[in-house]
Amino acid sequence: MKLRNFFRRIDYRHYICIGITLGFVALGIFVFRSAFFRLIEAGRDFGLSVAYYFCELFGIEYGFAPTVNEFPKDPPAVFLPESFEAFKVSFGQYWAKWAEWENFRAYLAFFGNAAKIFIIAIIPVIVLVFLFRMLVGRYVKTVNNDYGAESRPLRAFKRVSDCTYRPVKAWLKGFVSFVRERRRYWVLWIVMWVYFFNGFTIFLELLAYYFYFVFSFDFANLYRQICKLVMDLYPMFAFLPIWVWCIIAVLILSLLSRRRAMRALRRNESRNRGFLNERGVFLSAFGPPGVGKTLWITDAALSYEVQILDDALDILMETDMHFPYFPWASLEAELRRAASLHVCYDVWSVRRWIGRKRQSFDSAPSREKIFGFDFGRYGMTYDNKLYLMDIWQAIEDHSLAYFIYTVQSSYLIANYSIRSDKQVADLGNLPMWDTDFFARKSSLEGSRYAHILDFDMLRLGKRMLENNPNRYAYGFGVYVISEIDKERKNAPTTREMKANAKECNQLNDLFNTCMKMSRHACVVANRVFVHIIGDLQRTGSLNADYLELGDTVELREKGAMAPVLPFWAPFWIAELFVWFVLGKHDDFYLQYRYVRGDSTLLMYLVHGLAAKLSHYRERVFNLYGCQKVTVRVERGTKDGDFRDCTWYRQSKKVYARRYASDCMSAIFEAHGAVNKVGLDDLKEYATVMATESERAAQHSHFQHDIDSAIVE
Repeated sequence: MKLRNFFRRIDYRHYICIGITLGFVALGIFVFRSAFFRLIEAGRDFGLSVAYYFCELFGIEYGFAPTVNEFPKDPPAVFLPESFEAFKVSFGQYWAKWAEWENFRAYLAFFGNAAKIFIIAIIPVIVLVFLFRMLVGRYVKTVNNDYGAESRPLRAFKRVSDCTYRPVKAWLKGFVSFVRERRRYWVLWIVMWVYFFNGFTIFLELLAYYFYFVFSFDFANLYRQICKLVMDLYPMFAFLPIWVWCIIAVLILSLLSRRRAMRALRRNESRNRGFLNERGVFLSAFGPPGVGKTLWITDAALSYEVQILDDALDILMETDMHFPYFPWASLEAELRRAASLHVCYDVWSVRRWIGRKRQSFDSAPSREKIFGFDFGRYGMTYDNKLYLMDIWQAIEDHSLAYFIYTVQSSYLIANYSIRSDKQVADLGNLPMWDTDFFARKSSLEGSRYAHILDFDMLRLGKRMLENNPNRYAYGFGVYVISEIDKERKNAPTTREMKANAKECNQLNDLFNTCMKMSRHACVVANRVFVHIIGDLQRTGSLNADYLELGDTVELREKGAMAPVLPFWAPFWIAELFVWFVLGKHDDFYLQYRYVRGDSTLLMYLVHGLAAKLSHYRERVFNLYGCQKVTVRVERGTKDGDFRDCTWYRQSKKVYARRYASDCMSAIFEAHGAVNKVGLDDLKEYATVMATESERAAQHSHFQHDIDSAIVE
């Protein structure tokens, strides 16, 4: 009874896996028997070649001959000449035979028979297509308004599917997940099939020939090695049918093309970051409405965020190399405790914390006061041939970089919400960040959003809220300001403002002064950890004092969004089929929706197939899509020095719900809450010529000025 309960507790899928394994063992015994003997021969060849290598290396006499050049004792039915000379003779005879008239007639007869078979086979296909078109035509001629109703064939199909297809599909998906989670099964199966297809034999033969060739330089027998390779590969090609190899070839090409596309996406992202690194602390993007300004600054801000992480990590590695025997882990552990207690919360508090540590050490030097560092043995300075770096300066740089690197929230501070999905893996030591925009799943789990930008942080003069607790919080990060021209305005619009006014305005808040000094807010080891990006519609709408602080980027031409998959990828062949099918489907579907309100089996199947194809195409474009945007950069000096560059806008990075394109819609939300008038409620013109009352209904400044002039 206990044994029966034990077996009941075991997942039955283990028995299936064991059965599959036993089936593979049976294949190895009855189908791939030659693999065992070839492996023994390969082991013999390898052993003798290694012995030959060491005997030749140390000058030891030997009485054996390497067997690596011998053919297998039981070769497969592969008709290859035994020598290269015989191969050349056979090769010439083959082409001579191919050029004979009788042979050519045989080829023509073969193609004629193939064409005949093709014509016979295509006739039923044409008939089916004709019947399908007739059926489709009948469907779109039947008008009804049966909303949500399902035809009897469709209901029957769903009942059958619920009993057959759907349970089998769910079970197969569960079984595949079960096998993936149990490595011992699928690894064992892979090893067995590699053995069946002589994979281990080929590897041993390769090593055997290498050890033999090192001293023999036997080029003459290289042909025999190629023949042995063909013989060892023959069981694999003979076992699987041609259609399976076609599927395998498509899968391999798809995998290779997708890997190449991923490398292209990452390479384009590196180019974008190179473009940003050539710019200064400030960037202003401008262009007409709808050109994608906010999209561009969001894209750039995400790249800047990753750049901050990389710069911080570079500093950590540099200080570690300067003082390789310093216990940096102890310093980092104490810094993390100080951060958790809110003793260290920004770069200045970290500097003060290190300053107190240094004062304590200077008053009474000891290893305990310098994080356990054996300064007596390793010294307190490092000569980089520029200056002597003090250990405490390295400690400060390392602490600041580590503090920046380990901040868990987003580095973005913006006046609109931006989603950041950099993810951290932390075991309590040095965290590792995953900043790959392209290999990540679509889930929003682990995402963080930009911090709310309080503009009082950027004001050195009067502030809107005088006792604002955030007024001194300006520090490292990426500051993103959309519609910055509407925030800061230009000189004509601020002409009526007074610098000595009691209330905060654009003339007395010293915002521009803060921006001019902003790079000094956080510089660690000569790297700036502050970036400021804004967008505006036209440069004339923003005061020149701010605009000339950095480069301006004008968004100009943009190409079509297209996958970066190479042209030999299977996707481009499938794209032609998908384009054709979806074009036919859309015409049929629109006509169907126009005349019918119910659901039928034909529509269910056709629409489902079209949806699958559409999903495939959309996912490829979303994952591998890239769009080239031409941007014109002008230096902040405004000396007319323009430079056209290319920015790579990539779908997976910037369109993954990073921000809302209507991020300023809250301005009109209050209007919508009290509005009672819809589009159909607005009055229409009576004719093509507006009447006097219709002009007055416009409440236009232009019309009012005309009416006032007429009255006068």
